[in-house]
Amino acid sequence: MGLECELKYLDVDLRALSHHLQESGGVRVGKYFESNIVFDYPDRSLRDAGILLRLREKQGKAVLTVKRPPEQEGPAALKVFEEIESVVDEFDTVKKALEVVGFHVAFAYEKVREKWEFLECAVCLDRLPFGEYVEIEGAEDAVFRCASVLGLDGVSTSKETYYDLNIEYRREKGLAPDENFMFSSSQREVIFKEIGKE
Repeated sequence: MGLECELKYLDVDLRALSHHLQESGGVRVGKYFESNIVFDYPDRSLRDAGILLRLREKQGKAVLTVKRPPEQEGPAALKVFEEIESVVDEFDTVKKALEVVGFHVAFAYEKVREKWEFLECAVCLDRLPFGEYVEIEGAEDAVFRCASVLGLDGVSTSKETYYDLNIEYRREKGLAPDENFMFSSSQREVIFKEIGKE
């Protein structure tokens, strides 16, 4: 259990940034497709309390995560959560167990993440159905130093979750409200081919 401190950078050219990281000595951890289900009680009381209960599948592994506001304040410039996370054996079994004890699927989402380690930070290049983002996680001074070296000074930032950014995107585009953000089957097919070639 620990604090997750991060900041999102908006509308970034992920291909160019991936090349920059490689040229600058970053260590590429991997690129993978993520499928996520977020659970809540029917009254959405977890959301109202700022708590996230998520089951994620990536690279054939299932990961159960709880995020909640920290008991002690973190850096004001970053999004800060206390994160409790564990690999679990079977995605479908854990999903069923959560539903049996009263949770239900609140929404689902997908993303492609290319993860790097650079300047004491985790740098995540994230492609979502509604845009491309960079998430930098680390200590406050390290996050801003890392972003500066990567040429992200002056780029718009956000402490919002991808859930909130999706809601905002749909509102701005005049789209019907939808908490889910999933790739189409044709997009998913292209993504799997792309990842398979790497």
